[in-house]
Amino acid sequence: MAWIPCQNCGKEFDAIGWRWFICDKCGFRVCTSCLSQHSGKYGSGYKCSQCAFGYMKGPKKI
Repeated sequence: MAWIPCQNCGKEFDAIGWRWFICDKCGFRVCTSCLSQHSGKYGSGYKCSQCAFGYMKGPKKI
């Protein structure tokens, strides 16, 4: 079984069954519980915190 870490909190989740919010521009990936917690230079929530023009889409499988 493969495990994928959240790029915000670092927790690892099952690659097959877990759903993520993924930036449509840079690919930054956060777990569902981190959507409301991640923040950075460019924003938080549905706005990607890592790039200027991206938005978090999901939840979806990788």
